[in-house]
Amino acid sequence: MDEEADFTRLFQEHYESVLRYAWRRVGPADAPDIANETFRIAWEKYREVPPDRKLPWLYGTARKLIGNLVKKEKRREGLFAVHDVGGGDDHAVAVVTRQAALTALNSLSESDRELVLLVAWEGLDLREAAQVAGCSRAAAGMRLHRARRRLEQFLSDHPQHQPRFGESAV
Repeated sequence: MDEEADFTRLFQEHYESVLRYAWRRVGPADAPDIANETFRIAWEKYREVPPDRKLPWLYGTARKLIGNLVKKEKRREGLFAVHDVGGGDDHAVAVVTRQAALTALNSLSESDRELVLLVAWEGLDLREAAQVAGCSRAAAGMRLHRARRRLEQFLSDHPQHQPRFGESAV
């Protein structure tokens, strides 16, 4: 059997199932991306897909992709976490807090900002971030530690960038 034709059949038989699997876990916005990436990986690793367990293999791949997406979103949320100011889900507070985080990030040097973002947004560990930044793991660790301290200091020195308890952020 032709491998391309066999993969086409796999796609036709299981795409909707993988899409529904992803939809139930991440919703309509990200489900198509998860399903498409699952089948891209399946194409690249087609010879590793067990012939008698294709759908479970696809679900397992989608599950890993969903896990990566969730981790990435949590890191982003962590970087722009809104402090509990008693306002609940006040959009204005979220906007002010996000702007404060961006302003603080922009106060860093370009290389330190990149290091922070590689770890916080891209999810790289320190060794991987150091490799991208072109420095040793120890140097990256020290730079990251100092950058985080500068971010904290910037935010504490610029209270106008932080929403206050009980005050409107508008």
